[in-house]
Amino acid sequence: MPLDDFEKEYPGFDWKNTPAYKHPGGRNCPCPKHEYIREQINVAKTVSETSKETSNITLKFCPDHYRVYLKEVIPSMPFKYRMLTKIALKIGAIKVEQLKYMQSDQCFYCKFGSGGHDKKNELPPII
Repeated sequence: MPLDDFEKEYPGFDWKNTPAYKHPGGRNCPCPKHEYIREQINVAKTVSETSKETSNITLKFCPDHYRVYLKEVIPSMPFKYRMLTKIALKIGAIKVEQLKYMQSDQCFYCKFGSGGHDKKNELPPII
């Protein structure tokens, strides 16, 4: 759902500063934060399905999205994917790198997520 449509449907709702679990509709909330969570769950699914291979994934985030990923996205994933993600992070199958603000053009979510600066229509292939 585009941000304009979301703001029309939920006028005055501060989705950026409200914890994800307090959003309308729970995990089905159409805000950009929950869309991002759903994208990350899909990444976790893909990683777990292809985990037999030893390829590593490095997710690069600007400081804002780095904080959101660790403090909101991972905790609000369903238990199975939260555990898979934590295990993948611990064994190094997924690496999370925090960029400087001036490197935001390399941020995974700024590039490919909803509302990103350089939004693409599809996510990059996982290598």
